[in-house]
Amino acid sequence: MMLTYNDLSFYLQFTINFTLLAGLGLFLKRGKQTKTLLVLFLLGELVLELSDLTFRLLEVNTVNVYIYPLSQCFGLLMITWIYNQYFFIISKPLKWIIYCFAGISLAFNFIYKQDIGSVTFYSNILTNILICSFAAFYFLKIIRDSRIDRTLFILNIFIFLFFSIESIISTTFNFLINNHLEWVAPVWLFRGVLLWFFYIAFINLGCRVGRMKAL
Repeated sequence: MMLTYNDLSFYLQFTINFTLLAGLGLFLKRGKQTKTLLVLFLLGELVLELSDLTFRLLEVNTVNVYIYPLSQCFGLLMITWIYNQYFFIISKPLKWIIYCFAGISLAFNFIYKQDIGSVTFYSNILTNILICSFAAFYFLKIIRDSRIDRTLFILNIFIFLFFSIESIISTTFNFLINNHLEWVAPVWLFRGVLLWFFYIAFINLGCRVGRMKAL
């Protein structure tokens, strides 16, 4: 019997939540060897992903209008801190600009009530571009320094790939949620698989962080 898109997306979503839970358990088991920043990131992502799965099982789809921008805001803040600690130093003025943008964008998406059939998240395009810029800058840093940390390099690849896809999704959100499932299902499944590898790469960083030097 061939699995439907809903079956595949549910199993993928369940797998993502299980991976986050297992990763968090591994982090806690390692204790001080895993930095608090990575534990907070994984815990926050687990809460968001688990909430999304729970509301999906309850067939409450309207909550996604709030979970999605909250996830974008949390991701931008945490990834900014992670890049600042492990990849390269981000200046304080730039960090404050990013923090202010994240807060304003989240407030706008929460205050501006949208119909689920015509929902848009165009402000998240800037969020995704910012994160992709971090990844691109790290690639340039590698070229300039001729030095590669394999763990950070792999994580950087998945960050760049995932948020590049997120940028495309943000610009075509209405099309992807309102058109025939056979047309858009591959995009959502590909995003889900990238998200899964994205989390695995972060878990790998947490497992190896004791052997790395923070900036």
